[in-house]
Order: sequence, then structure tokens, then C-alpha cells
Amino acid sequence: MSKKRIKEIAIQHFNRLGYEGTKMAQIAEEAGIRKQSLAYHYSSKKALLLELYEEVVQEEQQFVRQFFSESATQTLDQQLYAFLHEHKNRFLTHPNVAFMYILSFITPLEVHDFVLAQYRTYLGTLKEELAAVFTRNSDIRLSPEEATVAFVTVMDGLDVQLVYETRQSYEQALAITWNVFWSGIQR
Repeated sequence: MSKKRIKEIAIQHFNRLGYEGTKMAQIAEEAGIRKQSLAYHYSSKKALLLELYEEVVQEEQQFVRQFFSESATQTLDQQLYAFLHEHKNRFLTHPNVAFMYILSFITPLEVHDFVLAQYRTYLGTLKEELAAVFTRNSDIRLSPEEATVAFVTVMDGLDVQLVYETRQSYEQALAITWNVFWSGIQR
């Protein structure tokens, strides 16, 4: 059994059962290995979660960089709106992304400081990329820093819809908040 498969199963369990409800014995059973074999790779559930979370954050940082690099030829509004849509799609179709966001909202006390520090590195990457996008655009009335804060705040509110509500509530909230956001930052 590969570590990759163990991680996939663990993320499914964390997403479905939460940190407290996830049991190493269940992960091992689903992976078709003994619990002792799982312990060879991960000494504890906490160790497994820490490795998973760090890897997922790094994957999402790479996604953010790649997205903004590949979409650089689009207009600002197209780029930002497409990012929000792709962000939603990744949350809904990539268990790793859901894991990262859900854990950032519902963080077990045992791993709180680590998760917060890792999530802040992701936010730092996102903010750097956004600030660069806003810096290249003179059609906005806000500074790049102000526009970045506004966009991240909109995204945070939309993430609440993904974590606690439904895809449809995300779409509805996006339609409303996008118009307010875009109207508010244009010259």
C-alpha cells in the first residue's frame, strides 16, 4: 500500500468524519493494511494530518501561482471572476482542497497553531499574486493592497457558502457579491 493511497483515504475520512471522528484503525482497514503497518508510516493521527495539511497547502499555493500566470492575458474582471469559479470547482471536485478549507474553518485545538500558520502561508501567496494582478491594472480606484483585501474578503465570505452551505448558495452569493465588488473597485 502506497503512502499516496493512505493519504487519499485519510483525507476522505477527515472530510467526512472530522478530525475527532477519524480513526487510524479505520484508515488502515480501508487501505487493506494492519494498523501497525500504518503506524510505521504515521506514528499518530496528528502526524498524518500535519503532513497532509502541509502538502495540500503547498499544492494550493502552486495552483494559485499557476492560475494567475496562465490567465495573465485576460482582463482583470475575467481573471478574478474565473478564479472564484475555479476555486469553487476545486473545492467541490478535489477532496484535498475541501480538506484545506474545512480544516481552516473547523480547526481541532490539537493542531490549531500549525493549521493557522500553514493557512497563513497560503493566504500570503494568494495576496502576493492578487497584489501583482492589481498592480498591473490602472482601471481600479483602490490601491493594490486595498483591492487585495477586498477580494480576499469576498472570497472568505464565499468560502463560508462552500463549507457550511451548498454549491447553489455559493453561486447565488457570487452573483450578488461580484457585482458589488466589481462596481466598488472600478474607476
